[in-house]
Amino acid sequence: MKNMSLLKITAMVVTVAFASNFVNADDKLDKALEKAQSDIEKVTASVVEAAKQLDFSALIEKLDSDENGMLSEAEVSANQSQLLHQEFNKMDVNQDKQIDEAEYNSYIAQVSDKATDIIKNAI
Repeated sequence: MKNMSLLKITAMVVTVAFASNFVNADDKLDKALEKAQSDIEKVTASVVEAAKQLDFSALIEKLDSDENGMLSEAEVSANQSQLLHQEFNKMDVNQDKQIDEAEYNSYIAQVSDKATDIIKNAI
């Protein structure tokens, strides 16, 4: 009889310990999700802010070798920026092989909006 009671008590202690872990794990999971959402919101804000700080005039100053106020495909290629080169055709809306400030700003706004949407959908 004493062995049986000891067995029941042991089983009860183990069950309570597991239940306690599950409750604590759920709390920890909720806190981790809240932190992840907060981190995602911070990253989203940083991405949007970084995109806004990508000033066309600074890019022109650095890359515009013929000083016409626009970026040509050759100027972008000479810079060896893979991303800028890959995205050139997406930026060049009117397909004149030049990126002007309006096209650049429009592209940056689209990318910022797309990044924000992706991150919000991940939440």
